[in-house]
Amino acid sequence: MRDSTTDRSLLNWLSSPENPAVRYLTAVHLKGLSSPRALKSLREEILRWEPLKQIIALQREDGSFPSLDGGPTAGPTFVALCLADRCGMDVGDAPVAKALAYLWGRHAEKGAFSHNTGGSGILPCYLGLLVRSCIRMGGLDFPGVGASLKWIVDHQRFDHKHTRAGGNRKWPFRAVVNYRCWASVSCYHGVAASFLALAAVPKERRSAEMQARLRGALAYLKIHRVFKKSNEDKPLFRSMTQFFLWGDHRVHLIDVLEGIADADPTLGCMEWVREAIEVVEELAESGKIRLLGNARNLLVHPLAFERIGEPSRFLTYQWLLVKQKFGLLP
Repeated sequence: MRDSTTDRSLLNWLSSPENPAVRYLTAVHLKGLSSPRALKSLREEILRWEPLKQIIALQREDGSFPSLDGGPTAGPTFVALCLADRCGMDVGDAPVAKALAYLWGRHAEKGAFSHNTGGSGILPCYLGLLVRSCIRMGGLDFPGVGASLKWIVDHQRFDHKHTRAGGNRKWPFRAVVNYRCWASVSCYHGVAASFLALAAVPKERRSAEMQARLRGALAYLKIHRVFKKSNEDKPLFRSMTQFFLWGDHRVHLIDVLEGIADADPTLGCMEWVREAIEVVEELAESGKIRLLGNARNLLVHPLAFERIGEPSRFLTYQWLLVKQKFGLLP
């Protein structure tokens, strides 16, 4: 176990001006800073941080973001919003509000945010991760976010062979079939991302249907002991413990544990969750989480937030926040 001196050292490292985004998030969520003047100053530094400035500068007048390959703009706009969330931006920031308005106006014709303009572009992995970011940025009541949550409640499955859970409304588009999103064992990526979206909804705002879907997702995750194969003591995917800032449609172990803490922090004392927590603790180096890679994205590549192979302030902050939510910090 780390002592309080180590914890203070980590907080000091996270509070470095080298990463204004993590410095702000640490001040708000780990240090409990409440001074409006001090917070305003820290937030202003985020928008002046060069890696984020370069991304925001790409935004077009209509609120969209261009694709590196010259393709459709919905995908890179999804990426931009998720990265804005990572950096502590919110719906009060004009780039976020404009991007959400663009997606709602152009890419939600079938009731949920789509990678194209139709139902074939609505996939639970991408949708769930986007909706989670929107909610964390204060966008729960924005047009499109509620509709996307309804889509998850109505259609997303949390099945695992003999266990059945999720919405039963028929979805007429075959993309979810082609990608095997809802096979006899629902795709882990879609389950995890949908779960993260639902878990991000504040408890007092969750409907009975949302609570039912969360229970279904947690039952699925328990079968997998959060991140392992159901019949082997091995991770489902190597990427689960090779931590990243951007994983495309994938999540990693810290992400899933954060969702569990958001859904029900008392689950941290359950053996199947506690064992997963211990895995991350063992991988941490003096409390720091190393960034081991990022997936390519359609907006900006390589992602210049932090160096691959080095301890990550973003990931270390996220891990401390997860531990705080579970009540594991002194």
